[in-house]
Amino acid sequence: MTPEQLVRGLYERYQARNWSRAGELLHRDAELEMPATAEHLAGRDQVIALQRNYPEPWGDLGVLRVLADGGSAAAELQVIASDAEFRCAAFWTVRDGLLHRGVEYWITVGGEKPPPDRRAS
Repeated sequence: MTPEQLVRGLYERYQARNWSRAGELLHRDAELEMPATAEHLAGRDQVIALQRNYPEPWGDLGVLRVLADGGSAAAELQVIASDAEFRCAAFWTVRDGLLHRGVEYWITVGGEKPPPDRRAS
């Protein structure tokens, strides 16, 4: 699979709550960083456990786009929940044909106000 197919497939399998198939796309030594919460997950099992154990309902996850170059891919994701909309910029590198190192930056759409010196659009 290409890096684009791996990344798109991972998040589509998350949405389907198909944890075993999602795990097939992650390297056994996969790592995931989430800077907003200072979390670092090490190993495929830990990455999948975070998703599997996340409180339901967490909403509908959609892949808006994936851009790939060589051995890496970036995705723009959205989650539409009953009370909020979230977006994510996710960046993954590939090792041995599987997703190896990821970084996810999650935000709440409209969750922050612009600075007073900048007009809202």
